[in-house]
Amino acid sequence: MAKVAVLVPNQELCSIAQPLINEFPSLSLMTVEYIKTEQVSLRARDLERQGCDLIVARGVHAHIIKRDVKLPLVEIRVTQQELASVMLELKEELGLPCPQIALIGFSNMFSDTDHFNQLFGIDLRLYMVKQNDELGDAVEHAFADGCNAVIGGDIVCKSAQKEKLPYRFIPSGQESLRNALGTATRVAYAIDMEKRNSAEINALLNYTFNGIIQVDSSGIVRRINRISNDLLECPTATVLGRPISEILPNLSRELLENALKRGQEAYAFMLDIHHKAVVVNIAPILVENQIEGAVLTFQEGQRLIEMDSEMRRELYQRGFVAKHSFENMIQEDPETVQMLELAKRISKFNAPILLTGETGSGKNILAQCIHNESLVHSNAFVSIDCSAWLPETLDNMLFGNFTVRKDSIVDSYAEMAQGGTLYLSHVEMLPLETQYKLLCLIRGRFLHNGPSRPVAANVRVIASTAINLISRVEKGEFRSDLYYALTVLSLEVLPLRRRRADILGWMELYLDEWQKKYKRYVHLTQGARDYLLDYDWPGNLDQLCSVCERLVLLTQKRNIDEVFLRQQLEQVTPRMLPGTEQIVLYKDQKAVEIAALLKKHHGNRQKVADELGVSKTTLWRYLKKFNITSDYNC
Repeated sequence: MAKVAVLVPNQELCSIAQPLINEFPSLSLMTVEYIKTEQVSLRARDLERQGCDLIVARGVHAHIIKRDVKLPLVEIRVTQQELASVMLELKEELGLPCPQIALIGFSNMFSDTDHFNQLFGIDLRLYMVKQNDELGDAVEHAFADGCNAVIGGDIVCKSAQKEKLPYRFIPSGQESLRNALGTATRVAYAIDMEKRNSAEINALLNYTFNGIIQVDSSGIVRRINRISNDLLECPTATVLGRPISEILPNLSRELLENALKRGQEAYAFMLDIHHKAVVVNIAPILVENQIEGAVLTFQEGQRLIEMDSEMRRELYQRGFVAKHSFENMIQEDPETVQMLELAKRISKFNAPILLTGETGSGKNILAQCIHNESLVHSNAFVSIDCSAWLPETLDNMLFGNFTVRKDSIVDSYAEMAQGGTLYLSHVEMLPLETQYKLLCLIRGRFLHNGPSRPVAANVRVIASTAINLISRVEKGEFRSDLYYALTVLSLEVLPLRRRRADILGWMELYLDEWQKKYKRYVHLTQGARDYLLDYDWPGNLDQLCSVCERLVLLTQKRNIDEVFLRQQLEQVTPRMLPGTEQIVLYKDQKAVEIAALLKKHHGNRQKVADELGVSKTTLWRYLKKFNITSDYNC
């Protein structure tokens, strides 16, 4: 039962309260006591520590308790009958036909007095205060206003004595106490019901297999179950009342705010909590369409294996580290933003990922970003280009070169990626036998080359290709089961010509990199920038990076214009004339088309112009612009 304490401001009220308690047998009474004003705050805090659930108090005491403790409070209000009795006594004592009487105190102490003047032939003045130290001033104001007498508590009556004003102590009899105790009975019943509901909910929460944390609309933790305590490795007392952002600093603020401000749920995202991979959901709590908080649920997955510092240092020295992160990615184009948002979401999961896209489009960079966003970002990022090695060499690199002497076995790439990420570019180049071993690795089994037993493996595989793998599957050159295992999660990395808004950002990034390296600083004119944006970049980021390095090294002046930029592009991306071995040192598609037509029509410019649908003058301008010469008589 709810434990109740009754604190009163005088002995008389204490004496009245004691026998009344028997009328309320359902109340579990802790104490009924008289307490001085200066001691009430300390006593209320003591009661709170002792497990008190509800306090009954009056006036100044009630005001102080409400301010200093968080316990429910029932206030003793003076009834109209009790107040009227005191006023009639004062009127008779004063002997005035319509005395001016001041009622001083807190508004929570009194019942309605609107009709007192008419009923009792008095001029009642109300002086309601908000702070305890305002009571003395209120008596002075009443005296200055010409009041004949005052009614109030201890402080008011003492101040009235100094001013030589007649006074009466605020009455509290059986009626006001009985009303307060009746209210306390109903509040105590509600507290008991809440305790029962909380006990049932806590039992439910503590015996579920998921961690559960409830936060209010400000993100403050209000409830937590035993599973969450174990997961966070901290007791309930250190969590309750603190912001969830302090308890889980790596929790996405955006997802939490979406739940608390916009009512959006967050479903099944991954979080690293004390080196455990945890699946988290966030669901908003809606009460009559108002967001009152959120519930976070946690389901623990596998424990994350963290490499020791010596192994990590060795792998870093060998270059097995991911340098790029999503924060540094150029993402001005809407399609890039959408793709990277998806990449961020899937990076937390340990499932394999297949990256597709043209050569040079940035698949390697994206793989590094995914690793650094994953739960194993502290571990190795082992990368290998499958197109760079002979099949046997590639198989040995990935799965070891078995020898009889155990001490001569060198760790394979798959072993070094244990607990981290193995990135395979040009995955289509894997021989079929190696494809099977990769499939086993994805499924959690490592097959070392030679007569050895499979061992458990925990490697996140990211693969990339610039071709349509399904065509290789149909030809029997790529295992269908491996294809489907790799495409559980897949991302297409678009070529630069389909995300033109990113071009200038990458150009500035690469230019800055080469300028710092070679200590040569350049500036691109607006015409050069426009040319960059219009160019199709068939070599994608690889080509852009190479061109930027060439610009920094070969320019003879700081400002680089469109003409110089076009010349460098022509020289680094030559193309063959159709049907010949002659190199055409220009890359523009229009230039290639004109050269082919000149060959086709044996240098007849009129026929070339007619086929292009332009005038001879326009054709001449094209020839000048692209510096196209012909050995044919025109």
